[in-house]
Amino acid sequence: MKLLEQPSPRGESSDSVALTKSFIEACESDNNTSKTKISDRRKILMFDKGGGLDLRDEPQLRAQRQLIEAERMSAIGRMACSISHDMRHSLTAIYASAEFLERHNMCASARADLLLEIQEAVLAMTERIDSLLQFASSGRNNPLVHERVSLIVEKAVAAVKFHPDGQNVPITVGKFPPAEADIDARNLESAIYNLLLNACQAAARSTHAPEVKVHLTEGDERIYVTILDNGPGIPASVRRTLFDPFVTAGKPNGTGMGLTLARQIAEEHGGSVCLEESNLEGTVFTLSVTKNRLLAC
Repeated sequence: MKLLEQPSPRGESSDSVALTKSFIEACESDNNTSKTKISDRRKILMFDKGGGLDLRDEPQLRAQRQLIEAERMSAIGRMACSISHDMRHSLTAIYASAEFLERHNMCASARADLLLEIQEAVLAMTERIDSLLQFASSGRNNPLVHERVSLIVEKAVAAVKFHPDGQNVPITVGKFPPAEADIDARNLESAIYNLLLNACQAAARSTHAPEVKVHLTEGDERIYVTILDNGPGIPASVRRTLFDPFVTAGKPNGTGMGLTLARQIAEEHGGSVCLEESNLEGTVFTLSVTKNRLLAC
């Protein structure tokens, strides 16, 4: 293999040249008879069988990664400010309720109401902190397991029923196929939980009896979790930005991160989250995951 030495142009990255030369040395150690040419100026390796390796994209890819990371950190900062503001209100409510509980002349029902307010405030604070931590973490933190997706859906349904917004909303579960996939069980459960909680909150605002339905279907390469509610629908004004951070679709106590995190987790599983339909009669979301995908850490 021959190295065509050419002077590097002004401003060229020395890291890229070093990467190129290291690659060439590795090629020479593997096969001394291969005929490979390289131009440092163009950063292209040409092999004797007509193949090539273009190294010009390395600085561009690095710049793109840095831009994505900068945008993510900016979003984390905005979210931290928003959560700080919300938590001040929650802490004020907790403090005020605790002061009232000190009164000895308070009846049992009033005490129960104050305790419920404290519990709801603590739950809201916990959800906001969890959203921030999950959004701040990059990629998966938990090991992949080959598991039935129906078990994850059932766990998410059970968890939502413990949430105050899910206790009074019936959730109808269809017959689930025994579909299996390589998944991050904890994160996938979190994504489905967020979609279910949104559906329960929407159904609670329905003019009819609230109802949420869950279906699980299996394709050749993907598994689909479809969640339907009979709420008033999503306003058209926010549909284009629905998956952006901090978009709450009119929910006064929402963090605006549920759909963002759900889509991020689905994409890490080679799938997506899509708004299939939304009107005055209800809304349909579908989360998909790839069946057999060994995700990069």
